Amino acid sequence: MSKVFKKNEKKIMIFAAIIIALILLLSLSIPKIKEQIELNKQLTDFDAPREETEQIKLNEEYGENIYYVLGFDKATDVYNVENAQKIEEQYENIKDNLKYNLENPLLVHNLYGTNKLGLNIYFKSNKKSYLEYTISIEDEDVPDFTRILKNEGRKNLTKEHEYQIIGFVPGYINTLELELKNRWGKVIGTNEIKIDLTDIKTYSQTFADIKDGESEESLENGLYTILGNDAKANDYMSMYDNDGVLRSEVLIKSYRSHEMLFDGNSVYFSISNHQMVKMSNFGEVEEIYEMGDYLLHHDYDFDKDGNILILGTSLKKFVEEDVIIKLDLETKEVTEVIDFEDVFESYVDTCVNSITSQIDGESDAMDWLHLNSIDYVDGDVYLSGREVSSILKVSNIDTDPKLEYIISAEEIWKDTEFEKYVYEKVGDFKIQAGQHSVNYIEGDKEGVYYLELFDNNYGKATSQPNFDYEDIGIKNHNPFKGDKSYYYLYEVDENKKIFKLVNSIEVEYSGIVSSVQTLNNGNVLIDSGTAGVFNEFDNNNKLIRKFTLKLNDMYVYRVLKYDYKGFWFN
Repeated sequence: MSKVFKKNEKKIMIFAAIIIALILLLSLSIPKIKEQIELNKQLTDFDAPREETEQIKLNEEYGENIYYVLGFDKATDVYNVENAQKIEEQYENIKDNLKYNLENPLLVHNLYGTNKLGLNIYFKSNKKSYLEYTISIEDEDVPDFTRILKNEGRKNLTKEHEYQIIGFVPGYINTLELELKNRWGKVIGTNEIKIDLTDIKTYSQTFADIKDGESEESLENGLYTILGNDAKANDYMSMYDNDGVLRSEVLIKSYRSHEMLFDGNSVYFSISNHQMVKMSNFGEVEEIYEMGDYLLHHDYDFDKDGNILILGTSLKKFVEEDVIIKLDLETKEVTEVIDFEDVFESYVDTCVNSITSQIDGESDAMDWLHLNSIDYVDGDVYLSGREVSSILKVSNIDTDPKLEYIISAEEIWKDTEFEKYVYEKVGDFKIQAGQHSVNYIEGDKEGVYYLELFDNNYGKATSQPNFDYEDIGIKNHNPFKGDKSYYYLYEVDENKKIFKLVNSIEVEYSGIVSSVQTLNNGNVLIDSGTAGVFNEFDNNNKLIRKFTLKLNDMYVYRVLKYDYKGFWFN
């Protein structure tokens, strides 16, 4: 046999051995390859069965592949941190079940039970982008609702998209249009989803009555947030767009939510008269704060350290609504900052207790001051005391609180040790009475600034029944029936210790409750609570639009407009 043949035979044998080895290796790999192919199919094929958990279930009544959550029938179930954490764990398990994308996102209706008109959405995209959405219904009278969901700006976009979408209209099939956009605003992906909310029931009316005024100026962008259309059965916040369409409803336990304090991805608000909540922009209940030996009343604000100053009532006293407490958000500790019964002790001794005229609550304690609003500015607080028809400034509230001045009719404090604190009224105008919602507005000169307020124009003090408000020009003595209330803007000069009226707007009468708010574009929002009416005026005092709601009981406590930027929207 030739050397050439032997050499070729050796090559053939080596080649055959390699082929056999490859065949063996391939035979061993095929099951794994098949397994991986099947796994990839499960991760991308949305016809594959979707996972359910104990509380999160698929509900085809809302739409294809939309989940809903069991166990949130009552507010006490919703405002429970353990329940929220349990739902979060189940939700994370579902998120890991499939690779969700724009064409097939994960959708859960009202994931944490806090927002009956909220839809949580989750998916990933191949490119960094942001999400814009539009909600529409088949009603030509209802404009579309379009928003850009929160992101960190067009230079810091994301591939992972997780939001709570709000704006759906109850009682209708809603069309949700999603547009994924790159940093230049170019659409790189779309999806259209039908959300059937025909059987969703809300406590709020779906459409507010609206009437346009003479002004052609634009309404400020945002949602009118109804902070207390008080009801005997169920309490809630509702949010309306500029066309009076209900876009969100947040359930609370009782009483009312008086204000919303935003901190990045979270918001703080009251859910009863003894509890506050921290809620995420996904609707998750993150913390519950108890007031301990106090009840909160009407208003609260952040201090310089990010803790919350709260108007309250001490349960250890026989007087009410006359203390400021502080809630430490880290330790959850509640401490008393100032007790105005101590500050005004000699005046309180002249007051009487008349529980027959109680409007707020069922307490039998004496309501001699009735604090109803607080605005914290650089260590000072500006307060409204309804029962004494007085605005108070207290300085150094963080360290050594000190009464600085009183803005009121001088007759209220005449012949008391506090008449020296009353600033001089300059000009011929009717003084405020029973006021609410005092807000500080910065001025251009040192020591000169503005205070806006709702002048209820209501003259009655149950703790001082012998004081006649008609002597100071106040003719209304009924909290629900009267002629007019007003938006007032005072210029305050601490240098001269004077105040004067520089603007006023006449509105529907409301002897109690109510609110005012100067918006970012200079418009003024005014809520006349007992009338169930809120108006937005331009900066020339001309009415742009009037909104009317049906009252559940006695009044709409307060209406504030928030744009929800940095929370829900970009």
